[in-house]
Amino acid sequence: MRAQSIVAGVLVAFCLAGCSSQKQENEGTELANTPDGQTQTQVQTQRTTYEDTALVGNSYIDSFYTYDAIPKASYFYRVGLNVNSVFEQPMIQGADTQTPVIDLLEGKDFAHIVFFFGENELGWTNRDAFTEEYTKVIETARSYCPDATIYLSAIPPVSAEASARNEDNTNNDSIQACNAEIRQVAQENDAVYIDAFSALADENGCLPADAAADGIHPAKEYTEKWAALIEQSIAEAEQA
Repeated sequence: MRAQSIVAGVLVAFCLAGCSSQKQENEGTELANTPDGQTQTQVQTQRTTYEDTALVGNSYIDSFYTYDAIPKASYFYRVGLNVNSVFEQPMIQGADTQTPVIDLLEGKDFAHIVFFFGENELGWTNRDAFTEEYTKVIETARSYCPDATIYLSAIPPVSAEASARNEDNTNNDSIQACNAEIRQVAQENDAVYIDAFSALADENGCLPADAAADGIHPAKEYTEKWAALIEQSIAEAEQA
């Protein structure tokens, strides 16, 4: 990944790769195309650490932790976690391996909470159960951290090969359908939707073949693209 400065006007597929490792100080950088084809302007970001930010959810967070993609953030996650089990299952690492993951927010004072759910729920046939439980997750987080801004990350794409395997309904069409549900939950609960799918997809709507060893969980470069999008969302919320 290049460490050179990113000039204004570069689209997200090229811009975000450098944004996480070298914080951007330039106003007016175009970040992404919005659904109506317009470009979104990057808000100036001065931050270098995120002690007031928590990432909560499934195994995607492990890459953020491994690569320190959002410096000094707190990571509360478990492989296989979903919007039901977050109320029951603890982390399997760290100082507290007894408390259910969602309850690790209790007594904290986070300003930003980013949720990663949906991938482990792709096989659920009852889609209302997913959206209802996700709403409960948000409500519980707000009961613990009432002043926090809540963010819901979209599920990123998987590679064309992983999509064709379709294990547990993990394919890019199902992911996009689930992302539409996540977006709706965000809209109905005053949360910020983070469109990780568009940021990480190639021209065919797939995760590039070299972006993840398993075709699902992004390696360092694409985790940092994802992190840059989250940091941008936090900057926008703080300056709103």
